Amino acid sequence: MRTSLPAVSVLLCVLAGCTAPSSGVDLSGEAARLGLDAYLGQAVAEGTQTEGGVTTTTFTVDSGPLCMRGDPFRAATREGSGDALLVFLQGGGACWTEFCLAVTKAPVGMPGVDVLNPDLPGNPFADYDVAYAPYCDGSLFSGDADVDEDDDGTIDRYHRGLANLSATLDLAAAAFPNPSKVVLAGSSGGAYGTILGTVLVRAVFPDVELVVLADSGTGVARGPDDPAYVQGLLEEQGSLKFVPPECPDCVADGHVTGILDWWMAKDPDVRVGVFSSWYDSIIGDVFLQIPPPSFRDLLAEATGALHDAYPDRYRRFLVDGRMHTTLLGDPTGIIGSDLGAVELPPNALSLLTDLEIGHLATTQTEGVAFTTWAQALLDGDTAAWVDVQAVPGAPPTDE
Repeated sequence: MRTSLPAVSVLLCVLAGCTAPSSGVDLSGEAARLGLDAYLGQAVAEGTQTEGGVTTTTFTVDSGPLCMRGDPFRAATREGSGDALLVFLQGGGACWTEFCLAVTKAPVGMPGVDVLNPDLPGNPFADYDVAYAPYCDGSLFSGDADVDEDDDGTIDRYHRGLANLSATLDLAAAAFPNPSKVVLAGSSGGAYGTILGTVLVRAVFPDVELVVLADSGTGVARGPDDPAYVQGLLEEQGSLKFVPPECPDCVADGHVTGILDWWMAKDPDVRVGVFSSWYDSIIGDVFLQIPPPSFRDLLAEATGALHDAYPDRYRRFLVDGRMHTTLLGDPTGIIGSDLGAVELPPNALSLLTDLEIGHLATTQTEGVAFTTWAQALLDGDTAAWVDVQAVPGAPPTDE
């Protein structure tokens, strides 16, 4: 069965320039101005299946959404007992010419990771409606490029992150058209995806309270010593064209945190919470390939600048050690359960030796439980939602 997902109400709102009520600023039109709305309403569903209250929609491969090696993209929804909506962007690596470690297929259903487990004690999202976006194209949910890796005239790698995210948001808008609140959350690569994704979510849900939770993907890259790293990656994946033209400094400093700074200056209502460890082994060692002390210092500087600029709306939960993510609970939350769907570099085993996955219900630091901090973020309780920073311990060594 083939069904069209036009998301008529979404497109009408984009065209009409709907505004967020409390700020009075036209924000929904920003996605259209940057070209980020190009795939809204374009995805075509090939079929759906429902099991255990989770409905999975698989999209036709010729309607835009696609995984990295040409497999179909699919996304899932689940109705909760409340009226708030969680849009969750899965992690799963990244891929570009110099390095590729990425999940390449989208599973059926919704993984049982901590943040998506309604039965997990203390889970602040337990009663939320959920729209789940698997990560299978290696481009941080913002890619828009097809790559011929060996120059033989045939496309080998499809970066369709923006189309995949748009299809997921179409599903969310159709299934949950009137949420009381929208939380855009992501882990690892999905957390990086929240940066430009926030602009698109605001276009789809213009009149709703918006909260962002970035788990181990703060937007930090190699920094001013190597700005070409992030610029080259975004260019190859087709995302650089979406950087606001009036903001040349958004990526010039070698990070993508400048895009978030640009957006937060426009949207005075959005709240952003970020989680990281000081020496995240996956982001720092594997993908950025910089020494742990360098990652620590870049993390402190880049996120500190955002907190200084928006002290009541951008706050951090930074723990000591090597932990990567706290919303997931186990490695399948990143690589999935099908190891055949993960593309690995030759030295993958040595790269992943220090992988440490945190748990939503047990992570704490400086006497603050992450679940308490996250609940305060969701509630807008600025007294309880504090900026938490553990004192960095000695950096890890190779010994």
